[in-house]
Amino acid sequence: MVPVLKDLVVPGKERPRFVFFGGKGGVGKSSIAAATAAWLAKNGYKTLLVSTDLQKSQNDILQQEIGGEETPVKGLENLKAINVDAKESIRKHQLEVMKKIESLKGNDWEIQFLKEHWEKNPILPCETASYNVFVEYLNSNSYDAIVFDTAPGGHNFEMIGYPWRHLSNLKRSILAKKEVADITGKVAEIELLEKMSEDNVRAIEKLNSDQTTYLLVLHPEMLPVYEAKRIQESLQPYGIKVKGIVLNEVLPEEHCTGEFFSKRRKLQEKYISLVKKEFPELEVGEVSMLETEVVGLEAVERVAEKLYG
Repeated sequence: MVPVLKDLVVPGKERPRFVFFGGKGGVGKSSIAAATAAWLAKNGYKTLLVSTDLQKSQNDILQQEIGGEETPVKGLENLKAINVDAKESIRKHQLEVMKKIESLKGNDWEIQFLKEHWEKNPILPCETASYNVFVEYLNSNSYDAIVFDTAPGGHNFEMIGYPWRHLSNLKRSILAKKEVADITGKVAEIELLEKMSEDNVRAIEKLNSDQTTYLLVLHPEMLPVYEAKRIQESLQPYGIKVKGIVLNEVLPEEHCTGEFFSKRRKLQEKYISLVKKEFPELEVGEVSMLETEVVGLEAVERVAEKLYG
């Protein structure tokens, strides 16, 4: 099969390219994300693989320890990976806020108060800190491509929708603090919140632009197909368009000669046809089932070759 998804993941003039993989649990999002990141890196693009999956599947797939710091992937020069860790996210977000405070103009006493406050009390729940790191990556220009291996279900939508929710909260805080600024004398804090708002606005613009590619991964079965339809509809209020579908673990036709596998192959073909009918506007790629698990760089690169050539 001729690869059709390549142009959706290759970075254009506006960089980086943000590639998201969504879908129900167990369909192979992590494997496809790893394969995509590996393929981009192998083709010369400086790439970061960001996993928000609490299972930390990338450690098993890439066969190395990946923590809350950007870690070079062994065997691929241009690829780094990170598991977004809640505690590490708080520390990173603190550092970003401290940089913003350093750039503020205001009374020395207020600047010092903000520094001490954020050093001792980041006032961020662990999950919120993780989402802030997501916003920071969307505003990063350190890579040609950033591939997001998202967690299944509601956690995915919590992350995607975070910039909108946080922006709304920040705007309310800014309005409230402006009302009493003449009494409190605190103007630097308002400027800090405005800088945070700008970060979220830029992240939203990136998510709604051609820089972002959202791909759905599914097995050619009934439940994943209709789950994909629901995900597509859930993303519409955010202005995020699904641009392609990866049909994973398709049985190789040449091996489906016996009665059992022949029937399973025909069933898959039925749902492959359904996908093309339900999503006529989307690019559809297929990845054949391997005879091994997708574990280790060799297997990851085999998946990448099947998907992107």
